[in-house]
Amino acid sequence: MTVEATSRHAPATATAAGFTARVAAGEVLHLWQRPVPAGAASAVSLREADGSARTLAGPASDDFQMTTHPVAATGDIAVAWDTTGTQVSVCYAFAPGTVAEAGIRVLWTAPQAAAETTRYRLHLAPPFGWMNDPNGLITRDGRTQAFYQHYPSALHWDTMHWGHAVSDNLVDWTHLPVFLHPRAVLLADPSHQGGAFSGSAIPGPDGGLRVFYTDREDGRVPPEWQMTATSADLLTAGPSAVLIDDHPPLPGFGNDLRDPYVFRGPDGLWKMVLAGNDETAALVLLYETDDPEAATGWRFVGVLHRETLPRSVPAECPCVLPLDGEGAGLHVLIFGLIGHHGPVLGRRNPSLALVGRFDGRTFEKIARRELDFVGDCYAFQGFLHEGRPVGMAWGANWADVRKTEDFTSAMTFVRRLVWQDGALLMPPAEAVETLRIAPLPATLAEGVALPDGLAEIAFETGGAPFRLDFTHAENKLALVHDGTTLELVDDWPVRGRPVRNPSETGPLSDIRVFVDVGLVEIYADGGRWCGTRRLDSDSPVTAVRLDAGAAPITNARVWQLRPQHGAPRPAGEPRPAEGRN
Repeated sequence: MTVEATSRHAPATATAAGFTARVAAGEVLHLWQRPVPAGAASAVSLREADGSARTLAGPASDDFQMTTHPVAATGDIAVAWDTTGTQVSVCYAFAPGTVAEAGIRVLWTAPQAAAETTRYRLHLAPPFGWMNDPNGLITRDGRTQAFYQHYPSALHWDTMHWGHAVSDNLVDWTHLPVFLHPRAVLLADPSHQGGAFSGSAIPGPDGGLRVFYTDREDGRVPPEWQMTATSADLLTAGPSAVLIDDHPPLPGFGNDLRDPYVFRGPDGLWKMVLAGNDETAALVLLYETDDPEAATGWRFVGVLHRETLPRSVPAECPCVLPLDGEGAGLHVLIFGLIGHHGPVLGRRNPSLALVGRFDGRTFEKIARRELDFVGDCYAFQGFLHEGRPVGMAWGANWADVRKTEDFTSAMTFVRRLVWQDGALLMPPAEAVETLRIAPLPATLAEGVALPDGLAEIAFETGGAPFRLDFTHAENKLALVHDGTTLELVDDWPVRGRPVRNPSETGPLSDIRVFVDVGLVEIYADGGRWCGTRRLDSDSPVTAVRLDAGAAPITNARVWQLRPQHGAPRPAGEPRPAEGRN
């Protein structure tokens, strides 16, 4: 169908607001509204193209809640509300029969929820609202489902939902309706704080999914517990049920017990890892069940990993994956350490990967690495894609977040997990090469201009020192290797970060860098060293220049890249014709 840009009404009164949008009969509107003042009831008026009118009544609430309207007539629909009694944050439309392929169309967003449309052209970012941890990553029949922590109605953190996108190639994303909603009481009553927190997904019967997540409510004992729900249509989660409602019998265990990651163990049983801490260490805990549907019967097995720390903080977002190739028979255990604004192991909120032997009940570590030497890579979640271990992380760091302030972000590229020569490599998925448009005709030593600020840079150093400078209108940024350490040096104003923390790498052989507006990813030595940096700016990197002195640099290449098909765009603007992955 033809999509026409959304327009605002000329208000009849100073308190009237609204918009018109082109819709088709059979489509469904999802609209978020809340009452003013909180605790009252809200109302939105709709006038369809055939002249019929309807009022969408919202519940008494402290927060925005979703209301649904099936469209009756093709043409312009007029949506209006009185701002003295109602606020609206987001409205999108979709055709139920084709949404899995075509995605949603954002018809209108309030300024406080509008997507950042200049940044994150290469990466998965939300079409509106806030994003953090990836959740429920799973590939089935060639299609990858990516859920994520999401607040639809503002660009700052609030009561958590699960957003949803899908991809057929791990690079181009199609946005789907909001998948999982928090309990209504958390939205209705300001004294209840919490939401549908992070979790995972496994295949369900008949092509469906079973999801697992942490529910949280401040003031409850315990404040966090584990839930499950199923989805037959892969678009909406059904009713949720409690899985685990108590803490493990461990002395000194803290309040946090979160982020269930469910996977099939080597003994054939469903396993779950959860994260928390005691008085001296961050903990990864193991549970298991005999239930083939993973719906009941979960029991505590024990502590799978104890990360002793000078200052005990919780682990978060654990995952366990089997490796393949040279790593056949080994597993990787990945988790984050959430110190918020305080340092942990010399960094803010680092993430670690341990490679070892997992027999279904115990984990014997044989190797260890930090996921990211820069640090804007958190809540990494692994999954099997066509039998190979891969994963994706949130391309940001909680040290930069203040929960009452706007903060836009995106996911990293999907990264592979490769065990090679006794080390865990994490290169980007091969599909990133499909973003290439053409080589840029210039040499790195002389400087290369980057059209639109989207580029891939690759070169081989032969172990020699180098400096790669990024030209940016607001701040300095450079990747520096002195022959033994690697560091991303900048003068970007970032609150609460350590000033210097170079990584001991030894001589490096190859470098690969992806430049997006607002996000830079670095891969050294095939992904043995990965660095991710969120740039809090709408300005692009306009050029790069490599200085390696007299050292020979070989195979230096720069490619112009295209945006991924699901990159955020203004409300009402159509997807490009090639929007299907």
